[in-house]
Amino acid sequence: MIPRIQQEQIAAKISSNKLLLLTGPKRTGKMTVLENVLDDQHLSHTHFDCSDKKMRRALEEDPSHLQVETAILVIEEAQYLSNLEAIIEDVLSGTIQATTIIACSFAPRIDELLLEALRMEGLEVPIFAPSFYESAQHFGLPQEEQLLEERLIYGNYPSVLEDLEHAELTLRELIQEIIFTNLGASDRINKEDKLMRMLQLLAFHVGDAVSYNEIAERCGLDNETVERYVKLLEDAYLLINLPSYHTEQRYELKKSNAIYFADNGIRNALISNFNPTFLRNDMDQLWRNYLISERVKWVRMNQINAKSYFWKTHTKQRMDYVEVSENGMRAYKTDWEKRKKVKLPKSFGENYPQAKAGVLNRSTYWSFLTSKK
Repeated sequence: MIPRIQQEQIAAKISSNKLLLLTGPKRTGKMTVLENVLDDQHLSHTHFDCSDKKMRRALEEDPSHLQVETAILVIEEAQYLSNLEAIIEDVLSGTIQATTIIACSFAPRIDELLLEALRMEGLEVPIFAPSFYESAQHFGLPQEEQLLEERLIYGNYPSVLEDLEHAELTLRELIQEIIFTNLGASDRINKEDKLMRMLQLLAFHVGDAVSYNEIAERCGLDNETVERYVKLLEDAYLLINLPSYHTEQRYELKKSNAIYFADNGIRNALISNFNPTFLRNDMDQLWRNYLISERVKWVRMNQINAKSYFWKTHTKQRMDYVEVSENGMRAYKTDWEKRKKVKLPKSFGENYPQAKAGVLNRSTYWSFLTSKK
């Protein structure tokens, strides 16, 4: 198993806080990381799995079940609980006395101000599939470099990498589980075939500036439904949505979005393409999706105070990724071919001379994926 950087974060936080929120996609190791921490510290715990309907109903009808005698209370798949916000408030008020760890594989449906307060206090720990940094630490950088093309094709899900022979089946099961289990009747997914068509369209145009109106027309949906589906899939940690960066400069796109998949394997499963890199004509898309999704997840994992964007003009000048933080602005174009000279947009440099701009190819991407600034 690849050691996860969140293990130390969790150990430190539960020693000094009464509440911890673990978030991230299914099958990325949230419970494994947590169990390692609890075992290492010899902490007794009570575990409730809310993916079980009977368990969920019991906790909703009688929250007193959560008054446990163990030091740690673990609530897995807590996003299913209709009274989750009340439970969190009981923990914060001391009504529930055990240190409570809430694990969600869908963004918890609680008051936005409460969620933001938890994040500001550092009480949310996002856990995604192993990052480039974690894999390189485990395997060594030379071997991780050799595995790069495998990552571009199959993604990073542990269960996928452990059994590449059945990778396509595993990834399809993941998609079905995310869409048809996590997103249930309460989310009004009543056009499943059109939702899948929307995802396939986004997969073929990954990272392009998209218009919800255009997607809606091509999928037989209305633009409000497309926007809602995209938000739901963001909340399920399947999609990453970058808004366009603009400061009212001439020709800048202002209301577009660039949508990426949080894992390359999911994207390739949607278009049924697991061909090796030398047989593909979408390497720039694969490379861009890998780099940007890995960076966005790294920022979230390390609680870096930064916002992510893309930049494009109506004259088709583009920067694939723009990151704005207290350390300034950085902007990048991506290119799979490391020997190719890439020209940066002149107008971007003129409008944003303070930005540090560069190209991310196979010779320059390491620091981009591991920097904590």
